[in-house]
Amino acid sequence: MIDDYFDKTLSAFRIYSTPAHRMTAPLRILSTFLAIAFCTAHTAFAFTVAEMKGMEAKVKALVSKNTPSVVALVGTKVPGSGSGTIVTEDGLILTAGHVTYGNETMTVVFPDGKQAKCKVLGADYNRDVGLAKIIEPGKYPVAQMGDSDKLDQTTIVIALGHPGGFDIRRPPPARIGRISQKNAGGFLVSDCTLIGGDSGGPLFDLEGKVVGIHSSISESLSYNRDAPVNAAKVSWDKMLEGKTWGRPPVRPGQRVTGPAVLGAVFDPAGGSALLKEVQPRSPLAAAGVKAGDVILKLGGEDMPTPKAVADKLKKCKAGEKLAVAYRRGADERKTEVILVSEAEMLKRMEPLPTPKKP
Repeated sequence: MIDDYFDKTLSAFRIYSTPAHRMTAPLRILSTFLAIAFCTAHTAFAFTVAEMKGMEAKVKALVSKNTPSVVALVGTKVPGSGSGTIVTEDGLILTAGHVTYGNETMTVVFPDGKQAKCKVLGADYNRDVGLAKIIEPGKYPVAQMGDSDKLDQTTIVIALGHPGGFDIRRPPPARIGRISQKNAGGFLVSDCTLIGGDSGGPLFDLEGKVVGIHSSISESLSYNRDAPVNAAKVSWDKMLEGKTWGRPPVRPGQRVTGPAVLGAVFDPAGGSALLKEVQPRSPLAAAGVKAGDVILKLGGEDMPTPKAVADKLKKCKAGEKLAVAYRRGADERKTEVILVSEAEMLKRMEPLPTPKKP
């Protein structure tokens, strides 16, 4: 009976991979997670398979509709990146206060890789909400803001954002969870899985409206805080005027990359600094390093883990030349790389191709 139900649950959350479903691709990697989450929830809420299929359709629709409005924000003065949501057609971006802190302008990266510049406006650091505005005039994709006061504990929510920073190979992944606490120090708490880089991204209700802004990302995957969107509404006019108040943040949960990057994606399960992917036109690619290689030393220092590499890069500057020792198969090799800034690496990325109309 349990196995039969689990099979039906997996079927209910199967996300198809045809070109017409391109914008829902982030959900494919989480289909099993979705199934497990709802299978667990079934004991408390008695969802039927039909209800879960309806839920799947809602989630797919809201992700498809809102993904174009979810942008990455990269600091031009203070290194690091976070996320944000465009909430007006003229380019107003809602994000977390700690994402914009210390910057006057930031680079906006859209899910297709296109870029723009934004001006940082005001922020309420007490509630960790902030605004920025895309400088170039235009009509931009938007997400609607909802009412966070209407949320209850156990309300199902969907998180979008750019975990680990902008990644040209995929749109913002969707994570599903539930509200576990309200008004926890003025914040919402959900069990949506978030990591650094998601900060400032949107939390949606099942009506597809923004109800929270990712704020403090915990080491525990089941305890992440979001600023309620109504907190931003209360401070809206002051933030539009460029005013800031409250205690400046310590940039909680934001991915801090340091001033230099290699252009690498490491395998977190590799047990070493194993390269899962080397980005085209990156410093590593220019040096001949490939996916599947293992970084052994960087600048003469041992690199036993991806974290060791990240810690090393935080101490380096763009333009700096570093010796690299790496292993390919059974061979150990040496080369040199010239580091670049994250902003420069973004310029080298090619936008995703525009999907062909059916």
